[in-house]
Amino acid sequence: MKKIILLILIIGTMSACKHNSTIYNGDFVGKKDVNFENLIRSGQPKTLAEIYYEHGNFINTKQFPPVVSAQDVLEHGHDWLLIDIRSPEAYETGHINGAYNIPKDKVLDFLTKTKKAAAYPKVVFVCYSGQLASYVTGITRYAGFDNTYVMLYGMAGWNSRFSDILKKGFGDRYMDMIVKGTDKAETIPEHNEEIAIHKGIDLSKLPKLPNKLPSILISERAHQLLKQARPEFLLKDDEYFPELKKDINAYYSMFYIPKPKYYAAHVKGSVQFTPRKDLSLDARLTEIPTDKPVVIYCKTGHTGSNVAAYLDMLGYKAKNLMFGAGGFMYSLWKQKGWMGDINNVINDFPVVEGKKRTNNKIIAAAPKKTAVPGKPVVKHKKKEVTGGCG
Repeated sequence: MKKIILLILIIGTMSACKHNSTIYNGDFVGKKDVNFENLIRSGQPKTLAEIYYEHGNFINTKQFPPVVSAQDVLEHGHDWLLIDIRSPEAYETGHINGAYNIPKDKVLDFLTKTKKAAAYPKVVFVCYSGQLASYVTGITRYAGFDNTYVMLYGMAGWNSRFSDILKKGFGDRYMDMIVKGTDKAETIPEHNEEIAIHKGIDLSKLPKLPNKLPSILISERAHQLLKQARPEFLLKDDEYFPELKKDINAYYSMFYIPKPKYYAAHVKGSVQFTPRKDLSLDARLTEIPTDKPVVIYCKTGHTGSNVAAYLDMLGYKAKNLMFGAGGFMYSLWKQKGWMGDINNVINDFPVVEGKKRTNNKIIAAAPKKTAVPGKPVVKHKKKEVTGGCG
């Protein structure tokens, strides 16, 4: 277990998460090295939002979201701990050689009791399309593990046998709910960072959590969230848009994307949040309402799931929209060059069938198809659509 949990345990022995003041006017230390000695000596009660900010502010670092590609797993997976969180039936039809089949609600115990996560350079979660594994990765990160990652696009990107979910997931749906080319002045108010940083943060606007020691609270929330059924943290287009049509205010819709892409096209009523910036405690975190579900959509769904995990740990009720913008305005994003052909992320890397895990190392990729007769064979490096928030 990494140092964040060790420090939280120390803090937890001194005080619970009760605050004497609702306005935080202190100096944040999340953007520089944490002075652990002063923090421990101070004995100040902390909200989870403060703790996460002061211990690296991970959601606003360049390492967020924590992802690896299928190619990375093919080349280095034999040194990593691979955890396949699909159903046993799906695992049996084909899985990555060496991957353990562990249900998501058991991964925390697996990483602490069965396998020690710290013994591996990376712990990589694999699912059907990357959406579920992204959420699990986010929860484990905020439970204290600093070496967990999601494999982009899951088994759908690993081998074409499983790619249907990916091909069906990306498309152009509910375009009547999309606003295009909106003038910047008509969308979101400008955010003045200097004012936000120095005005003091109203901690009373954060979700109310049980008054427990931070170490206990974090553990309980992580275990509870990993027991959720899919619709509680992942929404499909057909679940989200019909409700939005009935009531545009049914959700607090967050487009986690740079401003230019938001202005080009976004879901009606959605609010733009700049990646690796606006969800900081000293920025716009407290703008998010606590009285309605928060739906996040990003580029492909990987970042959105990680964001949903972060917000859920803080006490919000967050859901990620599966496949992000790629699920409902895929052609528009391709046209603008913001997203490549989804077929280019689908590989034919080797799989192993059966219920039991094998210990063999991952073997080399299957040979490519023969080029069309009469044309010279030209080798191209396959481009992979990223799962970042770009």
